[in-house]
Amino acid sequence: MIYYKTRRKDDPYFELWTRKEWMYPLENADSIKFPLIVTVEPTNRCQNRCLYCSRQLMTRDLGDISLDVMEKICGECAMHGAAIRHGGFGEPLLHPEIEKIVEISGEHSVLTTIFTNGMMLTESMMESFVENNLAEIRFSSSGITEEVHNSIRQNSDYTRDFYDKIKMAYRIKKNMKSRRPFITLYTNVIDYGDKDFMENLDAYKKHYIEYVDKIDIDLTMFSRVKHLDHVKGLYARQTVSEKHKRCVGLFLKIIVHWNGDVFACDKLYDFDKEYFLGNLNDKGFTIVKGFNSDIIKNLRDNMSFAMNHEKFSYCKDCFSNTNKWDNPEGVLADKDET
Repeated sequence: MIYYKTRRKDDPYFELWTRKEWMYPLENADSIKFPLIVTVEPTNRCQNRCLYCSRQLMTRDLGDISLDVMEKICGECAMHGAAIRHGGFGEPLLHPEIEKIVEISGEHSVLTTIFTNGMMLTESMMESFVENNLAEIRFSSSGITEEVHNSIRQNSDYTRDFYDKIKMAYRIKKNMKSRRPFITLYTNVIDYGDKDFMENLDAYKKHYIEYVDKIDIDLTMFSRVKHLDHVKGLYARQTVSEKHKRCVGLFLKIIVHWNGDVFACDKLYDFDKEYFLGNLNDKGFTIVKGFNSDIIKNLRDNMSFAMNHEKFSYCKDCFSNTNKWDNPEGVLADKDET
């Protein structure tokens, strides 16, 4: 479900989402030579312990991305007209130089989003994001009530870390008379048909649309962590359809971990050689080389066409985009909107 304050054409990603490559990636597979979105992991450190998060399975070292790697990423994205979305498997605002990272994107005129739990956002940081033309800031929550948020997002306080930070971001953006960053509220719920959700939805939308430009409500997927004891009860309530479909993400996105490792799928929380394309710190390696490598072509053959998800460790429990690509009008058309 997506709800806009004004028009969906005002979304900074509207142009990207209406490209034929994004709307029909499999039909345009031969012409896609660079990802439309590069997911960048500024850090894999995080203060929260969200019950659905793959960080619970992560074993790799913790660290922060270097500014040299960011320059390389931004340079390639600018050359190919791609966007950057800062997220991955950590809280981007924990990076000690996150303001400089956004500044680098601005210098290259790269469409850039930050996903955040809100906890670390300060007034000076938000002012810097406005000044450097950050395209979007997405505040991430769980559920549409304080009780659900605090129970799923452990170590997070709904009012202090989410609600108050959204209002602060709105106030600063308004005071600076800026249209950017686009403020998005993103949350996930277990069941769209849940009685409490349906009863609270209208009030939730009416309240938050005063402060944000977009409300995005998705379904929570526990499939990857379903074996964990504290998740089993939540997994039993999951309404995400566990049906594999042709993977489109392999044509549209990649992820760069904080250490420069590039992977074919942006769901990779640990190192896995089956999905590894190379490292941006290695001489001669570039995103475009990795994105056009035999490694990713093999994955596309298996997941985008042959439907061999069960043979691959990360793909067997991935049910993302289950319905998103059924509608020929594209990514926004399957969402309810006002």
